[in-house]
Amino acid sequence: MKRNRILMSALATLLMGWLPLAEAQQIPSSAVACYLVGRGYLDAATGTGEVAGYFSGINGIGASDSLFNGSPGESTAFFTFRSDTFTLTSLPSNGDITLLLGSAGRYNIYYNPHPKGDWTNPDSFSAGQKFPGHPIAEFTRPEFLDLQFESFSFSQHAITETLVSSQNFAFNGHRYNFSELTPGGITLYNHVSNTPLPGVAGFTFALPYAGHCVAVAGGDQNER
Repeated sequence: MKRNRILMSALATLLMGWLPLAEAQQIPSSAVACYLVGRGYLDAATGTGEVAGYFSGINGIGASDSLFNGSPGESTAFFTFRSDTFTLTSLPSNGDITLLLGSAGRYNIYYNPHPKGDWTNPDSFSAGQKFPGHPIAEFTRPEFLDLQFESFSFSQHAITETLVSSQNFAFNGHRYNFSELTPGGITLYNHVSNTPLPGVAGFTFALPYAGHCVAVAGGDQNER
């Protein structure tokens, strides 16, 4: 069985090398690189949380192809994301703006040819093309500031995610790599509702959000 897995892996690697590079061109710096839908999963007692969700569009991938396996939604999205566990620390409010300092950490993008995203199960958004938990792109983030506007019941933040590692993946007969699309990484601009949704295992509540990202120039990551 182990020998068969090794042979299959070698064959997949060989076939990947034959796929064309898919008109892949670097996304111009500061151009919109993606659109995304997500949820923040939070524990009120500890101040810890994670985010997970899916991409409705990625510039340079599937320009004429849908990024969904059927009717668009979290359960059919081929490309998903998930962060590691972060901590939110309260800062003194500035007028009616509540300030939360988020910890540094990691953010990963996944491609799953058999999508099964489920908002009640954050693990479903980190199922990779080879095995669960194996991303096609890995990023690091610094500390970030979340701004909660009490008068308008929403919050927003901007986070630059620096690309540190990526691997080739095949989608609709073409080969892609985030080191070619956004070599420096992406900056996320997220708008978050302050109206809580029911929690999931390990988190007391969830907050829905949506946003977009822009490409960051440069980069020095490891390509696999």
